[in-house]
Amino acid sequence: MRKKEKRIYKSGRKNPDAYKFPRPKLIEKRKTRFIISIILFFGIVFGILDFAGVTSWTKIFCSFGAVDGVAPQDSDFAVYYLDVGQSDCSIVVCDGEVLMIDAGTENRASKIKKALYCLEIDTIDYILITHQHDDHMAGAQKIIESYAVTNIIMPKLSQENEVTSLTYQNLIQAIVDNNINPYSVSSGYSFKLGSSLVEVLSPEEQDDNLNNMSIVLKITYGDTVFLFEGDAEKEIEKQILHSDYDIKADVIKVGHHGSDTSSQSAYLDAVNPKAAIISCGSDNSYNHPNLNMLDRITEKGIDYYITSVDGDIIAVSDGTTVTIITDTTNLKKSY
Repeated sequence: MRKKEKRIYKSGRKNPDAYKFPRPKLIEKRKTRFIISIILFFGIVFGILDFAGVTSWTKIFCSFGAVDGVAPQDSDFAVYYLDVGQSDCSIVVCDGEVLMIDAGTENRASKIKKALYCLEIDTIDYILITHQHDDHMAGAQKIIESYAVTNIIMPKLSQENEVTSLTYQNLIQAIVDNNINPYSVSSGYSFKLGSSLVEVLSPEEQDDNLNNMSIVLKITYGDTVFLFEGDAEKEIEKQILHSDYDIKADVIKVGHHGSDTSSQSAYLDAVNPKAAIISCGSDNSYNHPNLNMLDRITEKGIDYYITSVDGDIIAVSDGTTVTIITDTTNLKKSY
């Protein structure tokens, strides 16, 4: 403390107001300098780590909740089942390659973009639209216009079943404008995603119910298997049961947002999953997930996870074991 300050401080015994003006000002300056120093220090540290490839600003922001996105996993294979309300979107990452299964509704595109940001994804190898309903495809146009997308896969439709909605027409135009490779597929089609195998089990034939034109997808990574049902209903489940496909899986994403029209008892027995994932919005008008469907799952000892309750749901595989991690409920369980 300077001599002048000491004199003022001493005089404050006789004059209580003598020191009130300079003292708070001095403290405020010191606080400001301290805060700036801390910010600069951590900025330099994180900058060095980011440059060295140890971490990244993206992961830091996501870890501290600065960005509302899914938590990235340090794994060669992970499935991110996103909480996108009464719609559908899952992101599969295998050995650095990316498959997006469905793209939610248009108003959920921002949530999907935040997830891609936190996963540090700027190139999508495949977008697969299970079927041409808006809750599965409407967000795809915004994703295509914002990211480098190489291929897009949709079910092969006959001329009689061709979709004429404006959303679909805009999506087709975006595919053309962005030079994306389009594939119209049916059962028997397959491709590699990193070291995993992706197989299309359905549709096998045309159906005027667009739900039943859903691509039913099987992904095999090591000894672990994941099924994605789209909105396929019981007629397709019966068809698959009578095929030669091995549908036993560790994790099933149940059909039609947990509707009673899907996940019939015989089908669940054949799949024999350890865990079931249900994508639906809270308090939705369809009463998804259906209580009868949940009873069937529970009776078979299958653990189930619901995006409207558990938030984003992550399934990580090491090729032998699958670990389910939830966002909102902070659960973690291995199978």
